[in-house]
Amino acid sequence: MMDNCTKFSDLTAHLRELFKSASYSESTVKDMDFILQAFSDCMDANGLDDYSPEMGEILIRYCEETLKVCTSRVTRAKIIVSKLNRLFQGLDGEEALWAGKSTTVELPDSLLHVLDSFISHCRNNGNKDTTLRYKRWICGRFLKNLENLGCSTLSDLSGELIQTAFLQLGYLRYWERIGPFLRYLFESGQVQRDFSKLVINRKKYSPHPTVYTQDEISLIEDSVDRSTAAGIRNYAILLLLSRYGIRSRDISALTFENIDFTNNRLHFIQQKTGDLWEMELFPEVKDALQDYILTARPPLPDCPNVFLTATIPYKPLDSFAINTAIWMLVAKSEVDITDKRHGSRAFRSSIASNMVNDGVSTEVVRKVLGHGTKHAIRHYARLDIQNMRLCPLATPEPTGIFAEMLLWKGGEHHV
Repeated sequence: MMDNCTKFSDLTAHLRELFKSASYSESTVKDMDFILQAFSDCMDANGLDDYSPEMGEILIRYCEETLKVCTSRVTRAKIIVSKLNRLFQGLDGEEALWAGKSTTVELPDSLLHVLDSFISHCRNNGNKDTTLRYKRWICGRFLKNLENLGCSTLSDLSGELIQTAFLQLGYLRYWERIGPFLRYLFESGQVQRDFSKLVINRKKYSPHPTVYTQDEISLIEDSVDRSTAAGIRNYAILLLLSRYGIRSRDISALTFENIDFTNNRLHFIQQKTGDLWEMELFPEVKDALQDYILTARPPLPDCPNVFLTATIPYKPLDSFAINTAIWMLVAKSEVDITDKRHGSRAFRSSIASNMVNDGVSTEVVRKVLGHGTKHAIRHYARLDIQNMRLCPLATPEPTGIFAEMLLWKGGEHHV
């Protein structure tokens, strides 16, 4: 328990330790560290170290109004403040991280077995512990509602009971979890009907992933000022992104051992998947890397990382710095970025879409991008409208009343 702890520095230090023990993904932990560092900067600038829920609201406004971070990071800031508040109130461990979501729901053995089998199925599909915890919490509450309605086994299940139990959860967005749970029950043969279509889940509009054409990517590369050390470094990073679609965190972690200049090979263990990624070292990439290493990389011989900051104190370049550098490069180029993302991920989606549209098999694209499953590419590949226009279906000639309505003129109408 965090009894009587009000010091911001102590609370954040303990929260970071909880993050390490909670199986968050590396990207989530880095994002949380970014918010916590912003909070710390605000507290230090004002000479403060005593935390309170009121101070938490001030820190949220600082991120939103002063730093003007994106909406997702404002949401992240609110989540972190809620965790700090629970630590401030004396809670600890899972209770501090998850609040009510850590409460185990008491279920009869028959329904508990169903829930356990679904979570095992999700784990086998690669879900992280944090995702599994959330699914168990949502689906457990749903099953508890069913039990309270008199449904103690799956044989008692009905559409009316499912709708009632779901609506008792209070949020329609929970169908994103309950729907797949019900579909799993049907596909695994535990129920005879697919109840996952009972509630239509209208997802928010999700735009196509940002895709830059090969000509646009060339314009971005040509716009880089390579008269400075930072420009030479950023050009090498840009080629790693545009030629291979390597994740920024893997570029950040790239060491000299990962580059075989003699045999022209590039290889490393991906931080996200833990899988080996290996590819030919293209001549233009090799030239850019050697140019940076020999002429622009700061003299830090004991550091194995290839890419370093351009100013003192020299240290490995982190993924946030890489994303910021690429964001600025694309924004300064002559490429139109209106309503387009222009960070490092845009190059992954561009590579995937351009390769698929050029007829490259999705399996090859998956291996190039380093995806662990064949389904992940669906998040990147964009429909090729030009190729779709090559195979349109002919429109049938209108007939009957519909044809007459198309020819209708004022003064006439059909009932």
